[in-house]
Amino acid sequence: MKFSDDDLVIRLHERSDTANIVTMTNRDPFHMLNGLTAEAFEQDLDEPGERIRDNTFVVELGQTTAGYFSLCFVERTTHISVYCYGTVDVDWRRRGIGTAMFKFIFTRLEAIARQEVKPIHFIHRALTSISGETALGANFGMQAQNSLGILCLNDLNHIKVSSPPSEFEFRPPTLEDAPIWAEIYNDAFGGNKTVESVIHEFQGTGFSQNLYMLCENETGTAVGLLCATLRGMHARIPTLAVKRKWHRRGIGEAMLSEILQRLQDSGAVDVRLSVDSSNDAAKGLYTKFGFQEEYQRIHYAAIFSP
Repeated sequence: MKFSDDDLVIRLHERSDTANIVTMTNRDPFHMLNGLTAEAFEQDLDEPGERIRDNTFVVELGQTTAGYFSLCFVERTTHISVYCYGTVDVDWRRRGIGTAMFKFIFTRLEAIARQEVKPIHFIHRALTSISGETALGANFGMQAQNSLGILCLNDLNHIKVSSPPSEFEFRPPTLEDAPIWAEIYNDAFGGNKTVESVIHEFQGTGFSQNLYMLCENETGTAVGLLCATLRGMHARIPTLAVKRKWHRRGIGEAMLSEILQRLQDSGAVDVRLSVDSSNDAAKGLYTKFGFQEEYQRIHYAAIFSP
């Protein structure tokens, strides 16, 4: 069933919408936020400095919630990066909902770029597992930038056990470790994660002392980190990072082995993570543990000038 533009309403999210959004998201087994809870969704909207709550919208057709999306604003020196996450309900895909959402997003970002007199670099993160997402990027003239492989390990019963080198040990992070956590992350990925963002994460529903770890050397210097989440029986590893000067010491392999054993002990039946498609070293490590690619996430970019 198609719809006319007059039938569709895009409006700001209200707290009363959250339950419907969570249900809709969890209907899609391939969605990166599958297993989401209402509490976690609300927490994500308040990520420090990213304007998410003020830029989260619900897409309605009559009394039906057909989709939602959030825009995340990250201030850079010369521009503003904007990332988008959301979904169209599985029953309403390939009917023009995504196109309507993108028209709204483009109009909004054009206006904000003019208002704030700063270029906006918009990134559309399209999953090849969701029909039509990659076509949206191309249809709106966006340029493909890079891609991530989404890998899955379906058998945790034959984990490659790898102990950390003798001079390293693991421990759970505390709030006081937020600065070093941000430092390791930014060193490994060239990012700009803030201490406030890390504290927000550590205080959130997804934090677990058993599934977050710092790797320290014999002098107590933290050189690597890893975090995992477990929703029901399905686990994800959002981040595995080692400071660049400490690469090739077996730290990443040891941390991965340790977390997989912990996840198995916690009842996980599968584990997913993402890796840059051009990072052959990381892909080799994950393949060694039995991870296989399920689908890809392709990043498309568009620039809005003031």
